[in-house]
Amino acid sequence: MSEPQRDYKDQAEPLRKHMSRVESRTERKEGDLPSRKDIHRHRKKKKRGIQMTFPLVRLLLMTFILIVLLLIFSPYWLNL
Repeated sequence: MSEPQRDYKDQAEPLRKHMSRVESRTERKEGDLPSRKDIHRHRKKKKRGIQMTFPLVRLLLMTFILIVLLLIFSPYWLNL
């Protein structure tokens, strides 16, 4: 008994070629990327404290805090 002839077209061959190209591309890209440690270190440097870019919001917030403080301490000042 001989092996049957393979006259059919291998349907998976184009996919195998495509995957080998994709894998070779990803291997090259991984070497070019910085380490995770470097990325997160720079990310922490960029973070700041409370940052408000809107001057009106800042003004309203400061006014609100001032009013609350005045309401808290006004009984002490009025009794002096």
